[in-house]
Amino acid sequence: MLSRREIIGLLAAGIAAPAFALDAPTQPRLPWAAFRHGPDYPRLVDAVRRMKANRDESDPASWSFWPLVHMHHCPHGKPYFLAWHRGYLHLFEATLREISGSQTLRVPYWDYFSDPRLPAEFTSGNSATNPLFEPRIGGEVGQALGFAAFAPELTGFQRTAGADCFEAQVEAFHNKVHNLVGGRMASMISPSDMIFWVHHANVDRLWSGWTAAGEGRTMPAAGDPYWGGRFDYADGMGLDRAVAIDGAGLGYRYPDLRLPVREGAAGGAIRPGAVRVPHPPAPTRGAPTAAPPPVALPPPPAEAAPMAMAPPPAAAAPAPVPYRGIWLGGARYQREPLRRMRDAAYVPDEVTIVLDQVSLSGAGQLGGYYYDLYLDLDGEGRTLPECLLGSIGPFQISAARHHSEDGMARIELPVGEVIRREAQGLDLADLGVVFRRVEVAGAAAGETIAIGSIEVAG
Repeated sequence: MLSRREIIGLLAAGIAAPAFALDAPTQPRLPWAAFRHGPDYPRLVDAVRRMKANRDESDPASWSFWPLVHMHHCPHGKPYFLAWHRGYLHLFEATLREISGSQTLRVPYWDYFSDPRLPAEFTSGNSATNPLFEPRIGGEVGQALGFAAFAPELTGFQRTAGADCFEAQVEAFHNKVHNLVGGRMASMISPSDMIFWVHHANVDRLWSGWTAAGEGRTMPAAGDPYWGGRFDYADGMGLDRAVAIDGAGLGYRYPDLRLPVREGAAGGAIRPGAVRVPHPPAPTRGAPTAAPPPVALPPPPAEAAPMAMAPPPAAAAPAPVPYRGIWLGGARYQREPLRRMRDAAYVPDEVTIVLDQVSLSGAGQLGGYYYDLYLDLDGEGRTLPECLLGSIGPFQISAARHHSEDGMARIELPVGEVIRREAQGLDLADLGVVFRRVEVAGAAAGETIAIGSIEVAG
């Protein structure tokens, strides 16, 4: 793996990008279950194999080019998360078409709300025989799925201070999928796993479905300042933000735009444009996962060789902290007190919980788990749904660490709405947070996440 300085130098040196036409004929992006039976499936597999055989990291036709773009340009936890990835997926998709020679090839989507298991084509064989294979921890992501993004009352798209929004809610369960799949998916080099691309195609589909559902849902209109400017993916490779308003201008559409609804939702009725989804029970810790049936793939060409990519860099040891440091490990529940940041003003709607000097152990980097954080109001350590603050896992920590100077992350969770609704008038000194571990079989059971301090900023 190149160093950060080498990567920045590489991107600054000038990259010859293929022609990414915006006028390609519109073609459907299909669910993986249908795509795998079509003519573009072997073309996709062969294109991925050929990209992995290309070792020139400066070439968009190489597999290792795309993780570098993600590492240095992707906005996580910020505005444009969805729009940036829409453009990123389009550019990658155009590269697949150029390599495969198929103008109908579009990246399919993994609809984990319908079936949360990884498709068998991604888990059979090994990296030498199957270019879709990667070592991973989890093979099922049902525990990661959230439905808050699709609630009829959630009508705002943009991230604004103190307000919930569709983009933030989608990113929340998106992060959890990364964490439970694990392996490279739990790090900023996640695009080196093909499951990343079908995951993001589904995220993009859900965005399209939310936009099409109407019922008061609002997107920034064409011509709004939100769509001004450009996304820069690498030197010589960029897109105007305005082209990400919808997929039609990028040459694709989704035949199925129904939004998922948790099975057993209140009223028992499904509104138009929604599909009911069973919510699978959490797997028992240590329970074996059934192996999927083998899938026949096109034979690799003689010259193809599996790409070698280094694992994420080892996490730095946590530095000394002002009052204490904690490790999150295999315990299912862990309560920690909050501390008030010195001289911090208290404005209820702007309260943030700050996890500082956060790092991962070697085993923790592999993923297969995450922690949901709950506000504890009375010291009882209860995990009430209305007190859920957010989640942390190796994927979010990897993103925050990448841009830090000391190899450790600072993660801020806006909690003003929960504080105002559930803890108004309570002394912050009496509050705490409960970390609830969510995991798949095979996740590291020992110390995984080190947190230097947990404080409240207002």
